[in-house]
Amino acid sequence: MPTGKPPAAQSTPSASQIDLSACTAQNKDFVAWLTIPGTVIDYPVVRSDNTAYYLHHLFSGKESKLGCLFSLTSSDYATPSRNIAIYGHHLSNSNAMFSTLMDYKRSSYYPDHSLIRLDSIYGTRTYRIFAVVNMKVSDWDAATASFSDDADFLGFVNRAKKKALYDTGVEVNATDNILTLITCDRGYGGASGRLIVMAVQEQ
Repeated sequence: MPTGKPPAAQSTPSASQIDLSACTAQNKDFVAWLTIPGTVIDYPVVRSDNTAYYLHHLFSGKESKLGCLFSLTSSDYATPSRNIAIYGHHLSNSNAMFSTLMDYKRSSYYPDHSLIRLDSIYGTRTYRIFAVVNMKVSDWDAATASFSDDADFLGFVNRAKKKALYDTGVEVNATDNILTLITCDRGYGGASGRLIVMAVQEQ
């Protein structure tokens, strides 16, 4: 499926050239295409609770250690939920899937790669990264999709910002929606280490 050439890193992502119908025909679990302009991250995303399968199979269904980017069904793309979480592998000696999210641990990398585009079957949304966080699985649930009220949501956001590796200067309001990218970071906490890249919807 052609994605077209990613726009310049600092520009607003352009309209999608993804054939969403073709993606859905190829895999019934398809829900969106994730692109971070100026990076190699340019992949389909499925929505499924069958994590054991998608950790070891490509979008096409072929068995592979690369796996496929996926969201749990608790992430609602249609409404959408306050937080959409997407998981992906971090593989050593590879830049595939979410491996290059590690670049965001350097504050110097952030300014030219702060935008994320999500082309879903429900429309195109653009997000700006507001926090890059290292955590362990037992610390908190970065994939929380729904919140009891706005204060609960802001508490979640502010916890992430306090734990952030650096200050991006990006504000998140009580009525905003966010996107959370999650991958392993064994360099931080061994098998339970995670790197979380969180972004707020701009349009």
